Amino acid sequence: MARIKNISILFIVMGTFLIGCSNVSNVEPASGRTLFSAEKDKYALLVVDEKSADYYRKLLDKHKILNVKVINGRTSLEDTNEEYKFLELKKSPAFVVFDTKDIVYKTYSEKELIEFLRENSPN
Repeated sequence: MARIKNISILFIVMGTFLIGCSNVSNVEPASGRTLFSAEKDKYALLVVDEKSADYYRKLLDKHKILNVKVINGRTSLEDTNEEYKFLELKKSPAFVVFDTKDIVYKTYSEKELIEFLRENSPN
């Protein structure tokens, strides 16, 4: 009986060790789809800047802009360009507006972003 117990413990320890050393990962590369809006009547906004997404949410609220549902904040221009090569961002701050299918606007100016969002709404 003691021998079965020792063998069981040995298998548990070995199994735990093998699982911990495994290099298999279920993590998939980032997809550009995560940047797009999930709602037809709202935009999604990507902000690449040192300021927080919360800062930009307050800015949109201040200007009574209600057509943005999600703000994705990133701080590193290099990391963002590496992860989302199709964006081809040139400098920071960068603002990219998405509908459910496409990039609808890209700018490096906070003022131009506000003007665009005031004058446009998703289909």
